[in-house]
Amino acid sequence: MAISVDELRALLSAHLGPTAGALLLRPAPPEGREQRFEARGASGALDIHLYPASEREAARREEAGLTLGSAVGLAPALVFAGEAGPTAGLTAGPEPGAWLIIAQAPHGEALGQRALNDAEAEGWLFLLLTLHHLRPAMAAQPSSMSADLSAWWARIQPMWAACRAAYSSEPAHAPLLRTLSQLHAITQVRIETNRGLWEGVTRRPCHGNPAPAHVVKEGARLALTEWSGFGLGDPAIEVARVAALAALAGELTTAQYTRFVAAYLDGVRDLRDTTLEERLRIFASVAPMGFTLTALATLAQPGAIPPPARRSIIAQLGRALAWSQDTLGVTIGDTAPLLAPLG
Repeated sequence: MAISVDELRALLSAHLGPTAGALLLRPAPPEGREQRFEARGASGALDIHLYPASEREAARREEAGLTLGSAVGLAPALVFAGEAGPTAGLTAGPEPGAWLIIAQAPHGEALGQRALNDAEAEGWLFLLLTLHHLRPAMAAQPSSMSADLSAWWARIQPMWAACRAAYSSEPAHAPLLRTLSQLHAITQVRIETNRGLWEGVTRRPCHGNPAPAHVVKEGARLALTEWSGFGLGDPAIEVARVAALAALAGELTTAQYTRFVAAYLDGVRDLRDTTLEERLRIFASVAPMGFTLTALATLAQPGAIPPPARRSIIAQLGRALAWSQDTLGVTIGDTAPLLAPLG
């Protein structure tokens, strides 16, 4: 499906008119299976996502998220969304059914991969509270997030299988695998015990992955980007996941994490969701186990992670194992010897 910059320019001319000819275009790294470009012109910058037909649902979710999010001040403005279609004069181009999304590009910096100050954490929290207070009828499709705890755990199992396959042959990894097996069993029990909390939950508009990396700061204003996971989902899972991962990554301090969660729960009391607090607490207790298995499976892939990022992930794994020890009520002791062979 990949198209060149010249083919993209012809495609944009069909949808944006003559102004497309003056745009400075360059490829951008994808986050999924879509092809991405950045465009700059006299009227500003654009983000362009070209989805293959197989990713039509992700494209539809991004279109819906940008449409709603920009209407309430949470997202960049959507410029164009629709089927890419054939392009006159080109022998090659988008495949049939490819979907084009064009949005204004935010001019600020993403908050991810650094420590957030208190004002940034509060602004991020305000975005989530605003989004989760929107009426469910404002989102037509389900979010790409797991619908409940059991569905999330099912998604993690391939990572667990990959970890067992990758690390079982090395004796040095035996203590780590024993610890993971113990944590996996306890997590399984917690999930089975609490699956009923998700029965009859009211789904609300959710971003899908509102991590700090997808929050852009433009002066005093914050906006959410990357809306391809948008739809109806459980806000407790959304907040528990991104807050826990931000704490593991060092984007939130322990004190900021505690305040963030407490302020969120205070901010959603009016929703009258009687199990939201318990769902958030339960998911936050198991989310680090999901991160642990996913990170270990990724580290096992040769060359997948460069050395500086590898060291950062190993440090996060130490924090994740300590978190699991505290929240799951199991004693695993010093995590450093368990992770040392990974270095």
